[in-house]
Amino acid sequence: MDERRNIIREYEKKTIADTAERNRLLADLGKTLLQRIADDEPFPKETGNTPGAVLADYRLLQKEAAETAENIKSLEEDLLLLKDLDQKISSGAEEQAGLEKELAEDYVQFGKLLLELPGLEGTAGSFRQQEEILLAKIDEQEKKLEGLEEQAGGILAWFGRNAQMALSRTLLLKNQSALQRLYRGAGEHLAPTVPEDDLKGEAAEYSEKITAGKSALSSLNEDLTALRAERLKITERTGAKGSPARHMQVLVKHMDHINDEFSAVYHRLGLLAAENSGGDTLSSFVKKEDRELLEKAKLLRRQIAEKELEIEKIEAAINIDREKCEIEKINKSIRGQQRKISDAEEAITALEKQLAESEQHIEELKAFINNNPEKQEDYGRENKEGR
Repeated sequence: MDERRNIIREYEKKTIADTAERNRLLADLGKTLLQRIADDEPFPKETGNTPGAVLADYRLLQKEAAETAENIKSLEEDLLLLKDLDQKISSGAEEQAGLEKELAEDYVQFGKLLLELPGLEGTAGSFRQQEEILLAKIDEQEKKLEGLEEQAGGILAWFGRNAQMALSRTLLLKNQSALQRLYRGAGEHLAPTVPEDDLKGEAAEYSEKITAGKSALSSLNEDLTALRAERLKITERTGAKGSPARHMQVLVKHMDHINDEFSAVYHRLGLLAAENSGGDTLSSFVKKEDRELLEKAKLLRRQIAEKELEIEKIEAAINIDREKCEIEKINKSIRGQQRKISDAEEAITALEKQLAESEQHIEELKAFINNNPEKQEDYGRENKEGR
């Protein structure tokens, strides 16, 4: 590999580093100058690359940054509220599930007790009939399981017995579950029809527990509805439609973009000050303490220009060598073609000589014929007789 390419790469790295350092220095200078300008408007409002245009862009960025920062702050507050609401909703949902489970269990026990009360034949008749059927099925399956457990036998009988027991257990669980649902349905259906005065003992206790449970569940549902409404209100306010965290990412990314734009504005004003192209008004904001920074920026600019010139020179030298190689290839090709031409010319000369000799021989033969006419006639006559 051409060593000069390595030198170019080193120069390019140095140039990139020097350019970045110079841009940083100029951006620092521009930021300092804008801070000195504060709220003043010392420059006419112009367009293009002028102090007035730079200041106008800076003011717009300040306004946009302030609005974005305010939006981020507001969204952060909303996110904290949402986090708190989510915790409350999650906790409330767990409590709701617990209350619903407890209420269902209370209804099961209450329904069972109500089916045992006298005087409910009219309203509880269908429930009692279903209860008798299910209890009979449960009793049948339990007895069958007991009988299967007492059986003995070989390995084949053991497999058959286990299959029957598995089926019986499945049916038993199914009927027990159906019985629980029946009791719950009875409790929910019959509770409003039974006067409070007719409830005694456990039935009265379960009735009070159910009333308290329903009240607590109703109150909790109202609280959860209010919490979910508040959460929806916040998400609609953020404009995030259920994803305020995503909205926050967008705002933070936008703020990063604004900060990049600030850096660009700082650099533009610093460059105008360094190149003395901003007019006397801008120069008046440059202080003595800025001189060292300006000198460093000038030195870096000179170093960058020198490296770029060296790179151009090396590139030119590489191109010269490349052109020389191309010229050598062309010359080599020309020499090859010249050899081919020389060989062709020699071949043409030989062919021309051969052609001339053939033409000379023809002339000699013609002269011989012309100088011997009688022989020509005899030759002609012989030819006729021969035919």
